[in-house]
Amino acid sequence: MSLSTHAVVDDLTPGEGRYLCGVLYRTLVDTSPVSNRELTDYLDVSGASVTGMVESLAEEGLVKYERYRGVELTDRGERVARAVLWRRCATQQFFENELAFSLANDQAYRIAIEFDRNQVRAVGDHVDQPCEYHCEATDASDCDVL
Repeated sequence: MSLSTHAVVDDLTPGEGRYLCGVLYRTLVDTSPVSNRELTDYLDVSGASVTGMVESLAEEGLVKYERYRGVELTDRGERVARAVLWRRCATQQFFENELAFSLANDQAYRIAIEFDRNQVRAVGDHVDQPCEYHCEATDASDCDVL
């Protein structure tokens, strides 16, 4: 993963990361583009929130958005989403394996998004993951934590 991907992940707001992961997850479950309705239902947010966020992410070059068609991750956006998802997974596994404490996906995400790249690498080095510093799932069934 490139340094620029790490820098983008470090600078994401929690909401931006959540939306990128939502688009990635819905893409892995089905095909892209992902409709605004799918994101609204999956993320449990309003349609206006989805529209505003995907337009913002499109301005940053992380997604391609076409009204009435839906949203797709750009190559850069997919790299960033996979890095964010890996952070959540590593954090979740760390809490479970090292501390015997289970975190829900949203709890693990909220903690993981606060880590910088060095902190999350240290966490990742303490857990046994099939992926190295980014999610490698090609289908939702590839990973039980999706």
